[in-house]
Amino acid sequence: MFAFALAAALIVAPAQSSDMTRSILTDVCLPYVTGETSDTVALEFLGFVETPAPEADTRTFQSEDQAHLLRLTTEGSVADGNLNRVCVIQARRDALDRAKASLTPVLRQQGFTAEAGLPADRPIWTRQGVTVSLRQNPGAAAIVRVTYSSLDAGL
Repeated sequence: MFAFALAAALIVAPAQSSDMTRSILTDVCLPYVTGETSDTVALEFLGFVETPAPEADTRTFQSEDQAHLLRLTTEGSVADGNLNRVCVIQARRDALDRAKASLTPVLRQQGFTAEAGLPADRPIWTRQGVTVSLRQNPGAAAIVRVTYSSLDAGL
């Protein structure tokens, strides 16, 4: 009986914040910035709801428990030769070290390269026009910023 109750508790338990941050990065941000998808299936699966956005080309979301905020923005266009897509994750309950430990293996596995010579508390990874940066100001949430620039993609 105890084993059954424990198994049920583990199934119903919410995902750890760093696991959620990793899922948002891989299932929402990276596909969004590379233009692979624009649907909200992954967001709905992760429990996000849309919130009012400040600008027409921006969409904002928050997790049901408000532990994660998400902003998706597109600026420019392919026709202009300067397309930029930005996905910002605000992990409100995730410490920088936990977020970094969660994201680093995924980024390495997907072929991102860490920029050399940067402070440990502001790492940046790049791959084919996509940049992933991580930072946390004192007393604030960990911020993961994923950007794509068509200008950088050609380098």
